[in-house]
Amino acid sequence: MSRVVVRNADFESLRRTIDHLFEEFEVDLRGKSVLIKPNFGAAVGPEKSALTDARVVKAVLDACLEQTSDVVIGDNPGNLDTGAMHTIKMSGILELAGDFYCNISKGGEFVDIGSEIIPRVFLSRKVMDVDYVINIPKMKTHVLCGLSCCVKNLYGYVVGAQKARYHLESKSLKRLTQLWLDLYKYRTPDLNIVDAIVAMEGGGPTHGNPRRVGKIVAGTNGFEVDVVITTMMGWDPRAIKKLEMAWEQGLGEIDVEKIDVTGDFEVLPTFEKPPTFAAIDRAFNPYEEITRIRPKLDEEKCVLCRLCGDESCPAQAISFADFPVIDPKKCISCYCCVEFCPEGALYVEYDKEIFEIA
Repeated sequence: MSRVVVRNADFESLRRTIDHLFEEFEVDLRGKSVLIKPNFGAAVGPEKSALTDARVVKAVLDACLEQTSDVVIGDNPGNLDTGAMHTIKMSGILELAGDFYCNISKGGEFVDIGSEIIPRVFLSRKVMDVDYVINIPKMKTHVLCGLSCCVKNLYGYVVGAQKARYHLESKSLKRLTQLWLDLYKYRTPDLNIVDAIVAMEGGGPTHGNPRRVGKIVAGTNGFEVDVVITTMMGWDPRAIKKLEMAWEQGLGEIDVEKIDVTGDFEVLPTFEKPPTFAAIDRAFNPYEEITRIRPKLDEEKCVLCRLCGDESCPAQAISFADFPVIDPKKCISCYCCVEFCPEGALYVEYDKEIFEIA
C-alpha cells in the first residue's frame, strides 16, 4: 500500500502546496539530476486545459531548485505538427521557465524495455540518464482509454511521432495498453504530482470540457494515484481496463479503500465521461468495441491544415478532397487525428447501438 495525498489548491497557493508535498514525501534531490515530465502532448493553448498547466510545472521546478540545480523540464509532443517546439511554445512553459526546458525529442535511441509488444522502443535518452523523474500529468478523460493521467503520461517517454506509429504496430488497443504499462514498469517515476486545479471532462484528451476541481494529487505509486483520480471522477477503477490490467500485474491496489488516501479527497459530482466510455460498467468492455467507432468531421471547424492526414494518422487512412476523408477500411480508431486536430474539427460521439446495454 502506498500513500496518495489530495490537497485543495489554487494558483495563488500553488508553491506552498508543492513545498508541503515535498515535505510529506521526504523528497531529497541533493546531488541528483531531475527530469520534470509534464503532459505537453498537443499544440493547443492553456485555455483548453488539455495540457499540464505551466504554472504547476514552474512551482515544481522552483521546489526542485531549492535542492539541486540539475533540473530539466521535458516532454515529447505526440505528432510532428510544425516541430516539437511549436507545441511546447503553445503550453506557455517557455515564458515561465524557458531556460530549464530541454527538447528531449532531439536525443533518442532504441531501447529494450522488456516488452513483448514492441521489442525495441524509441525513447528519449534523458529519461534514462536522470536520477529522479517527477511525473506531472493533467487530470483528464481520454476517448481511447477512458482516463489519461499518471500511467498514460509516460507514453511521452517515446520520441515524437513514433507514438502514433506504435498505435499501428501494437495491432490492438489491449496490446497498446500493455505497452503503456511496460513503459511505466521500465522507468517508474519517483514522484507523481497531478494537476487537477482545472481538469478536463468529456471528450478528452484535447477537446473535452475544462472542469475546475481545485486539487493537486500526489503519490509515489502512479497507478494508485490513477485509481484515486478515477474514484474522484465517480467511476469504478476496474471499469478502466488499463487499471484492471495494471492491478492484475501487481502494480498496486485497485480498491481505493486499500490505499492510504489523506487530505482533501472527495468524489466529484457528475464528472462527464468521454463519449466512447459513456456506458462505463464493470460488466462491459469498451476495449472490445471501441474500434468500431470512427471519427467524424465538423466541416465548419475544419481549417484544412492537413495535420490529421499528413502528420497524425499512423494508418494513412485520411485523404483529402474538399475536406479530410477517412477510409473506414484503413482506420484503426486510434483517434490520433482527434487528439491532434488543433481546431477540434474531428471528434467521436456516443454510439447508442454499440454502447447502450439492454
